[in-house]
Amino acid sequence: MPGNSSHIGLRRYQQDAFGLSDFADTTFTPHGGYLAVVADGIGGLLHGREAAQLAVSAFLQQYAAKPAEQSISQALDEALSAANQAVCRVAEQKHCLAWMGTTLVAAAVWNNRLYWRSVGDSHLYLCRDRRLGLLTIDHHFARTLQKQADAGIISQREAEFHPERYSLESFLGLEPLPLVDTGSTGLPLLPGDCVLLCTDGIDGVLTSDEIIACLGAEPMRAAQALCDAALAKGNPNQDNLTAVVLGLTDASQPAVRSGVTERARITRAVQFFRQFVRG
Repeated sequence: MPGNSSHIGLRRYQQDAFGLSDFADTTFTPHGGYLAVVADGIGGLLHGREAAQLAVSAFLQQYAAKPAEQSISQALDEALSAANQAVCRVAEQKHCLAWMGTTLVAAAVWNNRLYWRSVGDSHLYLCRDRRLGLLTIDHHFARTLQKQADAGIISQREAEFHPERYSLESFLGLEPLPLVDTGSTGLPLLPGDCVLLCTDGIDGVLTSDEIIACLGAEPMRAAQALCDAALAKGNPNQDNLTAVVLGLTDASQPAVRSGVTERARITRAVQFFRQFVRG
């Protein structure tokens, strides 16, 4: 069951966008599952609001055209490509190619497994047994800086305090996409799990404990609680904020209780899920 909430914050424009597939489509859901998409237009570039809206719309439209025989992973790849092409096409028309962009995170739940694609720094979380785990990796320049520090090219201090540390290295609006974060094999979900997609107006303001407390409610109330809690902080620079919450109920299909994630390369995520899958 889905929940969603979005607010402009204290910004002049709302540059977040989100969308959901048709959860009531009993023809599509048996092979396509349930899809949620969140995008955050990049304010430092041009036409961020339009980029986010274009990306979400194109992603949903392409995913909805998924044939029954196509895998979830393939469908997500094609939807991401369509979303990026939509942004690039309009950017080229506006003569601002590579200067119009948006982040995007998309999550599909099918057969009690979670699949995702992410570009940029909007986030996907899993909350289980009041523990919160971040599934996606930020595509910040900080990653390149850390590699340079590890290689001795720059100092650790230079890496940690570089003024461009949080600049995005990958976002929709670049062709080809430099970096894409993927969850392709499907992470097993259990009844009671809660999946959160959000922009940094939420998790850039709230602590993990505060997010977990909000996710204790049913999805629609949880999404609204996340926005309310962030706004209650009174941050004078509060960014746009968007939360989409998916809850797996006891009435869902039987949960898969074994299996490991493909993301063995990501230590934090692996440790998080081993706690759940094995213990």
